[in-house]
Amino acid sequence: MSESTNGSGASQRQLAMVFNLDKCIGCQGCTVSCRTHWKVDRPGADHLYNIWCETKPGEGWPKGWMDIGRKKPDWVKDYGGSWKFNLDEVYNSPAGSTYLHPVAEETGEPVKYGPVWEEDRGGGEWPNGYFFYMPRMCNHCDDPVCVTACEDYCARHDSPQAMTKRESDGIVSIDPDKCLDCHMCIAACPYQIPMENIETKSYESCDLCVSRVDNGYAPVCAKSCPARAMYFGYLDDEDSYVSKLVNEYKVALPLRPDFGVGPNVYYIPPFIRPNKITNDHVTLPEKDLPIEVLREYFGPDVDQALATLKEHREAAANGEESELMDMLIIYALSDAFTPFEIIAPVEPVQVEGS
Repeated sequence: MSESTNGSGASQRQLAMVFNLDKCIGCQGCTVSCRTHWKVDRPGADHLYNIWCETKPGEGWPKGWMDIGRKKPDWVKDYGGSWKFNLDEVYNSPAGSTYLHPVAEETGEPVKYGPVWEEDRGGGEWPNGYFFYMPRMCNHCDDPVCVTACEDYCARHDSPQAMTKRESDGIVSIDPDKCLDCHMCIAACPYQIPMENIETKSYESCDLCVSRVDNGYAPVCAKSCPARAMYFGYLDDEDSYVSKLVNEYKVALPLRPDFGVGPNVYYIPPFIRPNKITNDHVTLPEKDLPIEVLREYFGPDVDQALATLKEHREAAANGEESELMDMLIIYALSDAFTPFEIIAPVEPVQVEGS
């Protein structure tokens, strides 16, 4: 692993992730691939996520994270810990039965809230409601206030620093063996991303699959997306889709830029028209998804991003060439991860006698 900065100083280069929210289908494939790759058989990891997909608009996870501010959320009160499901009751009860919510093993209490609790619940009124999916993960910020908070706390307690931001690529990571479980990282993070491992008494978060990155491969979440909605690469690499979407076409925007920490996870806003349903047919409404909803998440730049997307979609519909539309479609999946590979090359097998 490359040398890390002790504080939140700028990195030499910066890796970034882009999500195309028009293509995200909320399948939780990124969530499952991440958990399968990193969390299987790990003590206390039953309730931990490095990435998850929320339905917007909604409270998200932790509950109401956009309004919590910089303080530790009381998510354990709702979440409770590891969930124990009443599978026997579900499988063996008569049709039409109602079931209790899962119970938290650590407390024995019914779970009140958790990740993806509001899946497919959105805004508007039936039958003309609307929603879109938004994956969330560590933003690997330019100014990671979590790292600064960790540095300050560890220095005051004469302990090795648990959180770092790598100089070589800007990856923010947590060393659980050094973590003092002080909660300073989650209290500082305006996105409320780090999650506490209740069993090991340490915090964990996405590190962009740093061991894969060091070997030239894209993170498992990105390569596993069945909708081809994810991009990964360096922001200063003018040949990468990430750089073009963020810097050239400016259609990929940071989440809550007003937080002021320089997040490096970007979102192409959804260009959705919810169906208007009447008694006899379905028609397109006069208005797109409420712009005020998108401005709340992505700031005022979302207006220009949507205008650019509309311009290129109309050009493509008229038979004109559009590099932006080609990048949004992703004809070859590997193109979305320049310069990283999707999977390791397979060595030819030597057959005896051949």
